[in-house]
Amino acid sequence: MAGKPKSMSKVKQILRLVQQDQPIKKIARITGVSRNTVRKYIARAKESEKGLEGLLKSDEQELERAFLEERKSDKDERFSDFLTRYDYLVAELKRKGVTRFLLWSEYRQVYPQGYGYSQFCWHLQQQTQQRAGCAVIDHQVGDLLYIDFAGRTLEYIDEQTAEVIQAQVLIATLGFSQYSYVEAIASQKVADLLAALGRALAFFGGVPKGIVPDNLKSAVIKADRYDPRINEALEDFANHYGTVIIPTRAARPKDKALAENMVKHAYRKIYAPLRDQRFYSLYQINEAIRPHLDNYNQSLFQGRDYSRRELFEGQERPCLAPLPELPFEMKKRRKATVQKNGHVFIKEDGHYYSVPHHWIGQQAMIIYTNNKVSIYVQTHLVASHLRSCGRNRYTTVKEHLPSHLQHYHDRSPAYYRERAGKIHPEVGRFIQGLLQSSRHPEQAYKSCDGVLALYRKVRPEELINACIIANQIPHYSYGFIRRIIQNGMTRPAEDRLELKALPCHDNVRGKANYQ
Repeated sequence: MAGKPKSMSKVKQILRLVQQDQPIKKIARITGVSRNTVRKYIARAKESEKGLEGLLKSDEQELERAFLEERKSDKDERFSDFLTRYDYLVAELKRKGVTRFLLWSEYRQVYPQGYGYSQFCWHLQQQTQQRAGCAVIDHQVGDLLYIDFAGRTLEYIDEQTAEVIQAQVLIATLGFSQYSYVEAIASQKVADLLAALGRALAFFGGVPKGIVPDNLKSAVIKADRYDPRINEALEDFANHYGTVIIPTRAARPKDKALAENMVKHAYRKIYAPLRDQRFYSLYQINEAIRPHLDNYNQSLFQGRDYSRRELFEGQERPCLAPLPELPFEMKKRRKATVQKNGHVFIKEDGHYYSVPHHWIGQQAMIIYTNNKVSIYVQTHLVASHLRSCGRNRYTTVKEHLPSHLQHYHDRSPAYYRERAGKIHPEVGRFIQGLLQSSRHPEQAYKSCDGVLALYRKVRPEELINACIIANQIPHYSYGFIRRIIQNGMTRPAEDRLELKALPCHDNVRGKANYQ
């Protein structure tokens, strides 16, 4: 009676044919049972205390006890022995190079009457599944959003390079209503993931209590069953939207079964209809995805009279938290030392941002978004700037500079005209000409600084007279003003050295000599 036991009604048919003295070959042909099995049932009937007549009058339960008792005892003995070995077998399978066939071979050497290879593997699988179990998750309204990337990509052609580019596909599914969002994005990098996740929440029109990502490198730095390390940018995203990140356990796809199931639906409901279409941008892919996604969300659940959209609109949307007023901007973090000029440098932009001068030499943490740069020293916010992408340029706050350098921040044509005009109108006129004649503002500012510095080094009237001379020529340069003053051309006539008359001698020719 090896193999699957026969039904008791079939056994009774065999016994009746035996009662009619039919040959074993005929009984096997009529009942569709092998001759060996027929012989075993006949032998067991002869061994029974009830005899053939008594067995035919018995009900099915009595027949089972009579015919399968021995089989079950044999089975129980082998099965009990197998259970004692199960923990050892599972532990050995985790070792490198150990296979089920190797363990079965060793098992049969120790226990020759044990299971064959197929039954050995079947019992091993059954015990593993039974001990693991599978809990039914009761999804609460507005509770969790499950996200995952589809294993297959969608492709588009770059019109400029004719390159075929593979686009990643993000899938987001609400736990209660199974209302879903699908979007093709450039990559699985953090920036692309968070931007798409923000658009998914906008699509749902609210925020769930938690977001359950797979163990993506862009989401989870280190997977751990009890204390996973979440990407800091994803945590910032969750804090901005007022939710939490709940990563799944590593290698546990059932933790996000809804997202896994939605991936399969996406292949059938979205990928398949788009299989022959050609796209030239991510925008075109997403425009093509949208109507198929809407059809999926509006289709009725199997065996139910309502759709995902109806369940979402009627019950789940009101339970979602409201979206924040401003969209999320991803924060980037960089460490830098405050330079001697009182600035920190963001290499990504090639730009310098000022810090109060008393923090020079200190280690600073720079946290910046697309629009704002915040600089922290010793956990204190010491400076905040609008982000600028001008390479090799400076963003400077005047108050951050030492007092003796603050005037450099105010430098402008109006600044120099005002200072020069206070000295004398002719000095102001000269500065105006100097600013207009210089090729570069920085060059003009240095010349203006030089001219105004002369005012502190010489008598005021000397600078004024030098500017009068330069304005009359006109000639606008700091060097020209300095030479006028050095040569004494600005002094009064009585202070100048009188020219001595030439002595008379024979070599001097008068004007008559040239007529």
